[in-house]
Amino acid sequence: MFCKKCNLPIPEISRYCLHCGVFIKPAEEQEEQDQIDWDNRVLCSDGTCIGTIVDGKCTVCAKPPAEVNG
Repeated sequence: MFCKKCNLPIPEISRYCLHCGVFIKPAEEQEEQDQIDWDNRVLCSDGTCIGTIVDGKCTVCAKPPAEVNG
């Protein structure tokens, strides 16, 4: 694996570059971040929770979204 900032080789398990010190996001964390549609996210309906609704449940409290009457 190579550092995205300085392009020098680093171990696969590194969280920081050994050469320049930049934080290295794990691949699965980066993929998850890339898939978030920030403009169309649905916030958790629990007024005290900071999560968003993904795959039918909140990413923080795991509650389903509240039904909208109307």
